[in-house]
Amino acid sequence: MQRRQLIKAMGLSLGAIGTSAAVSGCQTLAKPPKLPSTITQAGHFPNIIVGSGYGGAVSALRLSEKGHKVLILEMGMRWDRTPEHDTFCKMISADKRSSWFTNWPNAPIPIPIPIKKYPGVLDLIEYDEMKVFAGRAYGGGSIVNGAIAIAPRRAHFEAVFPWIDSDEMYDIYFPRAMRELKVSQIPETFFNESEHYEFTRAAERQASRAGLKTEFFGNSYDFDYMQKEARGEVYKSALGGEVIYGNNAGKFSLDLTYLKDAEATGNVTVKTLRKVNSIQALDNDHLRLEVYVLNTTGGVDKIEHYTCDKLFLNAGSTGTSELLLKSHAEGKLTKLNEHIGQHWGPNGNIMTGRNFVHAAGTTQSTIPVKGINMWDGDRDGSKYKIFAELAPLPLGLETWSTLYLAITDNPERGNYYYDKATKTVKLNWKREQNAYSVNAAKELIEKLAKVNGGSTSSLLFTKGFGDNFCYHPLGGCVLGKATDEVGRVKGHKNIYVQDGALIPGSAGVNPYVFITGLAERNMAAILKKDFG
Repeated sequence: MQRRQLIKAMGLSLGAIGTSAAVSGCQTLAKPPKLPSTITQAGHFPNIIVGSGYGGAVSALRLSEKGHKVLILEMGMRWDRTPEHDTFCKMISADKRSSWFTNWPNAPIPIPIPIKKYPGVLDLIEYDEMKVFAGRAYGGGSIVNGAIAIAPRRAHFEAVFPWIDSDEMYDIYFPRAMRELKVSQIPETFFNESEHYEFTRAAERQASRAGLKTEFFGNSYDFDYMQKEARGEVYKSALGGEVIYGNNAGKFSLDLTYLKDAEATGNVTVKTLRKVNSIQALDNDHLRLEVYVLNTTGGVDKIEHYTCDKLFLNAGSTGTSELLLKSHAEGKLTKLNEHIGQHWGPNGNIMTGRNFVHAAGTTQSTIPVKGINMWDGDRDGSKYKIFAELAPLPLGLETWSTLYLAITDNPERGNYYYDKATKTVKLNWKREQNAYSVNAAKELIEKLAKVNGGSTSSLLFTKGFGDNFCYHPLGGCVLGKATDEVGRVKGHKNIYVQDGALIPGSAGVNPYVFITGLAERNMAAILKKDFG
């Protein structure tokens, strides 16, 4: 009865939950669009950047501020904020703006609201046994993430890249990334007093009873703005249910930081709704990009060919890997090495929750600020490394639930590969490879339940654990293996990668500060060596 009551309180039916669970992660794919018969020659550019996420944004700013002309090709749309605060939709009233060409909102927890297909901001890329959430917008994942900003643990970074000067990273490049991303921490007085963080404090009390340590982490949300939201002085974004489909105010996404500063130089051109289909190395050392110009119904209006001197490929772990593998299979990039597509991992992502323990509050901020650290230090004999962020469930009602987005030290790796039969890139990853993450989450839940009671949240996730999707895909073009020591793709000296594809499978934390700091380091070296 408790489960039924919670579903009823959410305004859903059992049938709707079941239906949504089946279709939200299984979006209907349209037939391959009819392609135009003619190709438009779109011109030559000295530097083209594919993708406007963290690596692409760093590349754009550092090139443009030195006077180098840059073209950014972004698959998603541009979503400039309006004074009316109606650019993005809220989670519990999702509409077509929420999701990339699907009839149901893409979300980790099913939202059974039919919507029209449209180039919305959140995509769900589906492989056989893993689903990958991806931002589809100018600004990439920064538009749709919770903006959790944590530099990687030094020991983890040094284990992943032992040949990189870690003093330089932690003294220069990670601090630089934090400044540019406008990272700060929530004021503790506000945190302790705000009704909007009762969900975090409730989870923290449960952790304390179990002898587990919690800690604050940084965020790219403007906490001065959030305090004004709480006082009713400004439009409510984080306190109004906005995050996974974009924030109309308050969040420092890349289009308001790195990309804004890059455009201010006058050296950046941006073209959106551009899907790069292939990359070809030409005899004159130029590169040719075949690009589909998308429309808002999912069709292709035209095909464009661009050429460039240098290509900065920053389409994310999935997009970058797919483009390189596809172009190699088609004979257009023939010199790539055997590491392309390899060393993939979901950053140990797993979600879980606990029901019917303590009141979590009816009005929850969408911005996480604290986590349970069972990764290092005093871990009470824990068998697994896990960092569990205390996540919100902002439904506007009391759910008596605590939600966790956890990152684990899962050592398993998969790989992307080109399937000749279907002429598509697929992911070789089995669900059982997430056993480490599931067991780590179970250990956490068992420790909490032993002293707090409650039940694992089987309502939100199958058997209580969301282990078949991830937010943080990493790897596929790993630094020092598929590329040289600063991101030049081996075999093609004028192709550079600066995104999450560089990191082999695990960042140990939310990865965007890791990606940004690494891109800052690499671009400093590239500008010095390759641009004089």
